[in-house]
Amino acid sequence: MSKKLASKGIIEDDGLPKILPPKNDFVFKALFGDKRNVNTLIAFLDVVLKKKIKKIDFCDPINKQRSEADKLSILDVKVELDDGEIVNVEMQSRYFKDMRKRITHYSCELITDQLGSGDDYGMIKPVISVAVVKKSLIKESRKCHNVFSMLEEEEKFEFNGLQKIHILDLSRIKTEKNETLADWLTFIDSEKEEDFMKVAKKNEAINLAFEELKALSNNKEQRMLYQARLRMLRDGRAELKDEFEKGEKRGIQKGKAEGITEGMQKVFLLIDQGYTPAQAKKMLKINTSATV
Repeated sequence: MSKKLASKGIIEDDGLPKILPPKNDFVFKALFGDKRNVNTLIAFLDVVLKKKIKKIDFCDPINKQRSEADKLSILDVKVELDDGEIVNVEMQSRYFKDMRKRITHYSCELITDQLGSGDDYGMIKPVISVAVVKKSLIKESRKCHNVFSMLEEEEKFEFNGLQKIHILDLSRIKTEKNETLADWLTFIDSEKEEDFMKVAKKNEAINLAFEELKALSNNKEQRMLYQARLRMLRDGRAELKDEFEKGEKRGIQKGKAEGITEGMQKVFLLIDQGYTPAQAKKMLKINTSATV
């Protein structure tokens, strides 16, 4: 690491990238979910949603739990646009089997969270989910940017226009025809300073985002949080893997072992979302010490 960066407060030789990668979910949220960077988020959403956004208001990213049995959903970035639309922006760093269902679930929660007891359905505002994915999620298409809504099967008109889902695939940036959107996704996907610079030079809004990312990367506390996040994911997964392997060695029946393997995958998913191993096991009601 350069002495120049070290002199500005970064932990010298902390082993982390000079510029923290936006495609990491923690960095993505810290960059696009910071109210101080509101213009960066607006510029990005302008391109993705193909509309001119005047202002946005940041919302509580934790969706309501109506009972203890309800799933706890914590979104990366949740905002309300000036036209009333509710937008959730997510960075999906990992691929898992039920990701489409998860995105759908979160989209539906954006609607149900708007109504309280006795509220009129006319109060419901349109919701938009934007998911940036590192690996291809939409196998049926080769596009980088897929947009989904509820349409009549034959005539293709919208049912009510209340839900839209945008999937942005970082592995297909080269196929994106919108150059500005491709530049934004390249920025998010970049790791080296020279790659950030290439797109920052072309676009004033991306250049501003790059300056904000450099400030974030130069923040000692943010670097420590990023490092802690990586360590928690690594240690949490290792801890759970060890527990499940010990359970299998105790002679658990094949059917039970297969169920535990599936449970392990679900726990890893929750750990990737920021939960501790203990919280993940409690949420899924998993006991790795169980024997038959």
